[in-house]
Amino acid sequence: MKEFLKKNFAIILAFLLPIILIVVVAISTYFPSLFISTDYNFVYTSCTDGRNYYPYNCETYLQKRYSVEGNKITLNTVDLKQDLNKDGVPDFNQNYTDRIFLHDTKKNESREITLKEAESLDLSGLLTSPDGVTVSSYYSRSGDFFPFGGSSSYGYYLTKGKSRSKLNLINTNDQYYYQNNFQFVGWVLPLTSKVE
Repeated sequence: MKEFLKKNFAIILAFLLPIILIVVVAISTYFPSLFISTDYNFVYTSCTDGRNYYPYNCETYLQKRYSVEGNKITLNTVDLKQDLNKDGVPDFNQNYTDRIFLHDTKKNESREITLKEAESLDLSGLLTSPDGVTVSSYYSRSGDFFPFGGSSSYGYYLTKGKSRSKLNLINTNDQYYYQNNFQFVGWVLPLTSKVE
């Protein structure tokens, strides 16, 4: 066996190097995401306009509609007739229906909650959790390789440094799902902790 290895070392090495390279790339890509965790859940919102396609200007509407003041979610009035660019078309749809979600970061699951439930939570409106994790959007596109074409994906992730872990938010089969139909509201704080 030793004699075989000595005689065929270059051939064996030629076969092993690509395999080792693939393993190293896989580990460097997926391994860091195993270590991202946070002790804090978070609240986010989405909206629908009663149709099966992208809600118009939903993200901007949600930014104006919800905020965190004094560690509590605040529901703000939004002028649905506002037309800032003076094009004769209101900036927001008249038929928005807000949805509020609580995301359990340990289970990586979301559930819809009522405004009353959201108001009972103490929240930090900061983008970064007290333990240094943020929720970020990420878009990736694989290169086109003729004749197969490329692919792309979009999602939200828990991120810390260069590491990220994909979040399971609104089910992508949900008829109202859209990449801009998401607005982070705040991190849920323990009852004994207060962060502005």
